[in-house]
Amino acid sequence: MNVDSLKNAKNVNVTFKGEKMTAYNLARWLVLMESLDVITKSAEKMKVDLTKFTHWVKPLAIQKYIDERTYGMIAEVIVNEKTEDQ
Repeated sequence: MNVDSLKNAKNVNVTFKGEKMTAYNLARWLVLMESLDVITKSAEKMKVDLTKFTHWVKPLAIQKYIDERTYGMIAEVIVNEKTEDQ
């Protein structure tokens, strides 16, 4: 895999659980889910009930995490897509 395939991820179509989308879109959704998982696990460690405590929502921090992690996730999506095709 090279850098050009990551930059052209908006043109690479993949299928995930029956849904067709670009590798870029799938990666962004997966990273969003990953970020929420990180938040949930951290809250559990600190014994914070997220249903009662809503001050944890930091949209800019979540957006930054998504932006920084997207290309790494695109690489994972493309590798997994190629692995499933074999």
